[in-house]
Amino acid sequence: MNNPFHLSFTVPNSREAEAFYIDVLECKKGRDTCNWIDVIFYGHQLTIHQESEKVPSQAIDHFGVILGKEEWRAVFKKLQCLGTEIVLAPTKSSDGSKSESGKFIIKDPAQNLIEFKFYKCHSAP
Repeated sequence: MNNPFHLSFTVPNSREAEAFYIDVLECKKGRDTCNWIDVIFYGHQLTIHQESEKVPSQAIDHFGVILGKEEWRAVFKKLQCLGTEIVLAPTKSSDGSKSESGKFIIKDPAQNLIEFKFYKCHSAP
């Protein structure tokens, strides 16, 4: 990965968010100050802050990651088996062509929408 991104947001319950990202999405945990935690989200850094009186949480419209097709399928299958709420079921376009792509959307415990995509041109051969 050439240029990972950093995304910081506030949630109502940082420990619930931590469990989701670490246990469900199998991300790696980074720094933890009790007020915020870093999560390595598919090579990118999420900093998840505990809401406070001064900084209330507010759901993000959406963010996401682009995976290879097989990893995309595996992540969806795992989330489905765990009973994770699927906001947008997997959709694919241009199936079989070189412009084939797909996406699905879930919510984290703070109601942030997370979009998982694949593009054939980004998949392993």
